Amino acid sequence: MADNVATLTSAINTAVANLAGKDEIPEAARYQLLEAIDKLRVAVEPPLLTIRNFCFGHHSLVAIRVAMGMGIFDAFASTKNGEMTADALNEKTKGDKGLLVRIMRVLCANHIFEETEVEKYHQLPLAIMFATDSPPSEVIKHFHSDMKASVHSYDYFEARGYQNPEDAYDTTFQLAFGTKEHYFEWLQHNPEELHAFNTVMEIGNRSLEGVQWYDYYPWQEKLATTSGTDRVLLVDIGGGKGHDISGFKRKYPEIKHQLIVQDLPKVIEDIREPLIEGIKVIGYNMFDPQPIKGAKAYYMRTVLHDWPDKQALQALSRVHDAMATDSVLLINENVLPEINAPGFSSSMDIIMMELYGSLERTERQWLALLEKAQFRVVKIWRSGFQGTGSNALFEAVPV
Repeated sequence: MADNVATLTSAINTAVANLAGKDEIPEAARYQLLEAIDKLRVAVEPPLLTIRNFCFGHHSLVAIRVAMGMGIFDAFASTKNGEMTADALNEKTKGDKGLLVRIMRVLCANHIFEETEVEKYHQLPLAIMFATDSPPSEVIKHFHSDMKASVHSYDYFEARGYQNPEDAYDTTFQLAFGTKEHYFEWLQHNPEELHAFNTVMEIGNRSLEGVQWYDYYPWQEKLATTSGTDRVLLVDIGGGKGHDISGFKRKYPEIKHQLIVQDLPKVIEDIREPLIEGIKVIGYNMFDPQPIKGAKAYYMRTVLHDWPDKQALQALSRVHDAMATDSVLLINENVLPEINAPGFSSSMDIIMMELYGSLERTERQWLALLEKAQFRVVKIWRSGFQGTGSNALFEAVPV
């Protein structure tokens, strides 16, 4: 057995040394490889080590967030060779050297930096990603806030008899942050958190495999209209800063019909650069009557998973009331597998529960929701890619 393990270890090390660069691995092959790595880890990892990883995993996120606050990543970004001693780093950052060294230990253990000598550090490629205002730094801010809600989950469920939450105004978020506001309402007067949230949405809507809904949905055929160009072709409800609809227009600049992106006014205000010509931006709350009547398509991407059924049905009713007889509803959403949901998808479901009292839905749950909202699903479209999660585009018409 020992010889077999030694042989396997040697083979893995050889394979790593000969592996192509990360950017050269096709996305589908990458996820197959990661899945195999996970299976190997599960096969060899003893239970006590697994438990230890459960208990200590969150400290990595904490260390990165503290390092951002201290200015560690920015200090390294200002160097020519990406190397600094603890003393030199201490002069360019907030706080004292003792804390800095302790935080750097965690960052080095996570392969963000490497310690080349005692208290001498060299930044690795990952470190560059956490400089101020970078998209990954905003991701860290957002999920650090979510972690605050996670910490209160046990107390929340223990006090409520372990009941599944169904109220968007009574979640672990309200308990953790001492507020009666919904998470989205709270964001409106927390601009740093709002910017982080919007950035996370923008990153999340860039499919990892580079395939977008308009790449596999035959929109030219399905959204064809004999109406003049004054008819709105597509309304992107809850479209954030317009990343999705901009990608659509950028790929198909020949579109003559109007495109509209809608989101809460504070989100719209966070748009820092003008959108592509032909896209109109409207501040709008999706629970209010829809001001754009009779558009050919109403599109919602990862919007309804933020809301439990009660509010999701209310939002869908506003769309239903605004549609013409030939209008189409397009729901682009995460879909939980009925069995053996992967870690990413199941964790996202918990985040939806903690922050919004909502859920990631299975295909059956999505179909049931749309039926209750008086829609008939014409077809469920899929990109064919299976990565960190499974997305589907539900094409539905009013009934």
